[in-house]
Amino acid sequence: MESNSMTRNLTEGTPTKPSGCCGSGKRERPSSTTVSTVSLNRGCCSGRKGKGRCSKCCKKFLAFLFSHIGLSCLVVAYSMLGGFIFMKLEAPYEKTARNTVTKLRSDYVNALWNLTKDFNMLHPLNWSTEAEEILQEFQQMIYEATKEKGWDGKDGSADSQWSFAGALLYSITVITTIGYGHIAPKTDNGRLVTMIYATVGIPLTLLCLANLGNFLGNCFRILYKYTTTCILCLCCPPSARANKRHYTREIHMLEEGKPLNTNSINGLDSPKISPKDVKVMLGEGNIDIDKKERVRVPIFVSLMIIGLYIFGGAVLFSHWEGWPYLIGSYFCFVTLSTIGFGDFVPGADTDSFANQQKLIICCFYLIFGLSLIAMCFNLMQEEVRAKFRWLGKKLGIISAHK
Repeated sequence: MESNSMTRNLTEGTPTKPSGCCGSGKRERPSSTTVSTVSLNRGCCSGRKGKGRCSKCCKKFLAFLFSHIGLSCLVVAYSMLGGFIFMKLEAPYEKTARNTVTKLRSDYVNALWNLTKDFNMLHPLNWSTEAEEILQEFQQMIYEATKEKGWDGKDGSADSQWSFAGALLYSITVITTIGYGHIAPKTDNGRLVTMIYATVGIPLTLLCLANLGNFLGNCFRILYKYTTTCILCLCCPPSARANKRHYTREIHMLEEGKPLNTNSINGLDSPKISPKDVKVMLGEGNIDIDKKERVRVPIFVSLMIIGLYIFGGAVLFSHWEGWPYLIGSYFCFVTLSTIGFGDFVPGADTDSFANQQKLIICCFYLIFGLSLIAMCFNLMQEEVRAKFRWLGKKLGIISAHK
């Protein structure tokens, strides 16, 4: 029987398994092509998992990068990077310019001395004529050193203009478009880097300020809401608070579509009120209840915040620099409005103390102040938009259902 079955299998072309105990215990080894296919499939699966993890990490990183904290950290890091770059590019040139002016002054002093030796002092007219020519030439050289080479009137032992603090302030004034102009790059590399740095930094800073303005605006709305509620609870009598709660409860019933037959306020009955006729009272007039709106901050509150911030900066910088209060207020206003004349800058005087620390604090004042200005503009923009919407509804320009 076995021989017949084996013969049949051979004729059919199918492989036969040897019978018996020895043959039945052996397994067929997988071929090399099967092993390579399995390993390739495993490699593809692991590669897909790695790509998926990488894409998830990139998405998380981009989401963090464009968040409030991420954008703020990115602007701070970009400003610090600019400070290091400009310090390395401009500080050596500034040192060279100072040494050049020092040597130039020494040369002209020697020229005056030689002139005094050559001329007899009994002829002061001749000496004065020659000395005036020498001093005019020295004056022209000083002007060129100040205008073209950026000399700030200090010797080599004084604090450098292009220290890290000064370069950081310069980089911030570039990306915020303030541009004081009290220092400027004098090397070709510095000017080229400034153009590239501003091209990337200005849009990034504007995006960050807009994001921060929206975030701080939402935070201030919450603070304003709870502050006004606390003031109302402290100042208003209990009957007024009860009336407001009663009125708020009726508004919620109207929003839910429940009918109201009468309102009972202070024991008096009033006619039936429809949702179209109900307006939000107690400081929130002219707002339809059909559409819930965010808390609106009055414009004078935003202007008061800006005024207080300018007042605080004016007091601080006037005390530090010995400026009149008007000059301090002028500097703060010019800075926060991004005008940036640069005629008054903290830490720029030669006889001032702690110049580097003042520049760092000026950087913080500038960045936080611009964020505060963006917040106030956001609040005022929403308030002005709501006022014009209400005016348009009153004049019939805008439909009341919108």
